[in-house]
Amino acid sequence: MASVKGGDIHYTVAGEGSPVVMLLPQSSGPVGVAPFLDRLAEHFQVIRYDQRGTGRSTPARGPDAMSMESRAGEVAGLLDALGLERAHLCCHSTGCGIGLSVALGHPGRVDGLILASPWSHGDGHLTTMQQLRVAAARGLDPYRYAWFNASLLFPPDYRRAHEAGFEQMAVDAKNTPQDAEQISARLNAILSFDTRPLTPEIACPTLIVTGADDQLMPAWFGREMAESIPGSRLLALDGGGHMLPETRGEELAAATAAFLGP
Repeated sequence: MASVKGGDIHYTVAGEGSPVVMLLPQSSGPVGVAPFLDRLAEHFQVIRYDQRGTGRSTPARGPDAMSMESRAGEVAGLLDALGLERAHLCCHSTGCGIGLSVALGHPGRVDGLILASPWSHGDGHLTTMQQLRVAAARGLDPYRYAWFNASLLFPPDYRRAHEAGFEQMAVDAKNTPQDAEQISARLNAILSFDTRPLTPEIACPTLIVTGADDQLMPAWFGREMAESIPGSRLLALDGGGHMLPETRGEELAAATAAFLGP
């Protein structure tokens, strides 16, 4: 546990080398992100942590606790607690907004950014999709909500290959019903965050990774972001859906290691 202003944060560390802080979402599939993290730990010191209000970290308190700026403060506080002046940030989905907030608010502390499956702002598509997710969280039982979420986040071929695992996750979800109000607050924090004023000011090396079949945060967000961040690179994968650290973990880990270097 790291003692950080605003509440303790639980974290884990694996591997050796340059520190990489993982900014990953709460959602996962039956395989999870462990293979992706293990591959990165062959090259880097991989730091994973629980955002406040999740896992073993303290609850998120206050109306702004889920904002990207507040989450960025968690990252800066964690670096302080670990005695790290600088680190790379490997971000996925919601984590991309947090990572951009860290890079802009604490620019001297970010050596490099990986932005996988990012979004730039709450356009009509993303607003509709997030509203559907909130409605589903409020209207569906835990079993059906788990399958709804899986159908949105993972491509059909991956769900087919891991059908038994997804079914078991849906069955297990009956014992831990979704908190619709917390889901709503988290998704609305995404919609209210506009990265477009921030990206032209990002100065650190940045790699953006998209999946061609991402239904939630389509590849157009990443393409637009790559045009806005000076000197950034774009890696456009031909598939993998939204959950690239799980569905395309091998390729993402290799690209991350090559981009960030030793």
